[in-house]
Amino acid sequence: MTGNGKFTADGFADVFHPVQGHRTQYEVIDQITFAIRTGVFAPGDRLPSLDELSTRLGVSRSVVIEAVRSLSIAGVIATQRGKRGGLTVVTSNIPVALLGLSGNKFDKLPDILEARRAVELRLALLCAERATSDNFEGMELSVRRLVESRNAERLERRHWDHLFHYQMARAARSEVLAYMQHQILERLTVVLQTYFTEDEDPLVVEELHRETLDCLQTRDPELIERAIDRHLAPLDRLVEQPIPVNDNDRK
Repeated sequence: MTGNGKFTADGFADVFHPVQGHRTQYEVIDQITFAIRTGVFAPGDRLPSLDELSTRLGVSRSVVIEAVRSLSIAGVIATQRGKRGGLTVVTSNIPVALLGLSGNKFDKLPDILEARRAVELRLALLCAERATSDNFEGMELSVRRLVESRNAERLERRHWDHLFHYQMARAARSEVLAYMQHQILERLTVVLQTYFTEDEDPLVVEELHRETLDCLQTRDPELIERAIDRHLAPLDRLVEQPIPVNDNDRK
């Protein structure tokens, strides 16, 4: 935390912003999960206090308490009373049910993928311009963890897959684009839940992440653009195929 009370992290001036709209509890959940999914807060880290979150998010303490209760029930964070208590991150693997709570309800896959291509490519190019060696080391670790979790639960694999993209966004140092990417990844996780849990080929995912990182480190725009094109191609091909619809999306 800086002297002016802002919580900062590499790539972000302030990971929490005043909530807008009427679905305040869900937007609070979304901002906290964003902070966790981007790696700003990792398992074992303590989140800001209820009062600090209330101030940063511009909502009442009761709204933050309700959001924290939902995250606690889901096993994402743990709460403890007392001077040594507080809010502690338990896991970075956010249940899909919590990813679908925000006001972002876009569910047409072609539209989501079109937006992702534009945002992801711009973030990749900015990453190549602005990334430090530490940024690349973090992305390298994500790729290694992705390979090591090849036989783990899909929820864990999805975490390392998405963390790579979040780290690329943090290295790009564009908060608006990073949050747009977060919203897009959330909707893809909800809309393509069956694909990610049953159909995705782990080996292909690993190869694409390795190639993307290698090209980012060259800082060559043409190589990066081709790598991003190949990275996004598997999902683009799904547009031409029937997409299983989740029961929740029929409501």
